[in-house]
Amino acid sequence: MDWIRTFYDGFWGPHLTLAPGYLIFFVLLAWAVYLYRRETGGFFKWLLPKDIWTHRSTRIDFALFIIGRLMSIFGIIARFGGTPAVATYVASIMPQSAFGAEARSPVVLALLFWVSSEFAYYWAHRAHHAIKTIWPLHAVHHSAAVLTPVTTYRQHPLAILVNTAFQSVVIGAILGVLVGALDSTASYAEIAGVNAFIVLSNATVANFHHSHIWISFGPVFERFFISPAQHQVHHSTDPKHYNKNFGNTLAVWDWAFGTLYVAASNETIALGLNEKAEAPLMTHRLVPVLWDPMRRLFGRSAR
Repeated sequence: MDWIRTFYDGFWGPHLTLAPGYLIFFVLLAWAVYLYRRETGGFFKWLLPKDIWTHRSTRIDFALFIIGRLMSIFGIIARFGGTPAVATYVASIMPQSAFGAEARSPVVLALLFWVSSEFAYYWAHRAHHAIKTIWPLHAVHHSAAVLTPVTTYRQHPLAILVNTAFQSVVIGAILGVLVGALDSTASYAEIAGVNAFIVLSNATVANFHHSHIWISFGPVFERFFISPAQHQVHHSTDPKHYNKNFGNTLAVWDWAFGTLYVAASNETIALGLNEKAEAPLMTHRLVPVLWDPMRRLFGRSAR
């Protein structure tokens, strides 16, 4: 039974946005949007358009999702991970806490971890766009011609390992500083525990970010939270949308560092990549998607 549990958690565990519970919330919220907008033609046809779910791009989404999950199940990703371990070590060498007991509550720790993780995610995401060396890996994600919740996991295998290593060091260090400053007695389990703010994000907006459903939060709220429309804009081929909205859930970092794009009430956008160098990725065939970023990363000729 252990291998069944391991297999299930690897594909549908609570740390994934495609976990059954999150997908149920996604469908229920989509149903509310469908009713509010008085859409026609049937709910499931609206939610699961045939031209999107049968697209070659979506097949690559599923293929890369499966590859990534198998890497997790067989422990390959874990070899590059260790966020809780880094956090525990950093926390242990921090000076004794000078804060009151109220600052050491699980809610405060969870909130600070979430905010610091969002800060680290913003800069990591921005770096993937700015650094030419690693852009080919991230380009795989941006080569999606249509968006579905599975597109979240449209990641090159090497990109998964790079991101995992980055998160282990940077997020682990940030969390360790926070925990060490607020509660140096926090246990490994507490540091590694499920964060309620991340769960709330996964249950509400996360699966809409990679979808065809345009939902804007308006010009005020989109300065604080990344709406589905804002993230869809991030995938746009329109030059005015380039290098905008790097945040995961929080938009405050984009606002603070000049990369915020507030979405209009409704925009028609094209998805994918237009550059000639990205053409192999836009074939939506697995071999070019896996090989071409490696060729570009290690400087091999196109011949």
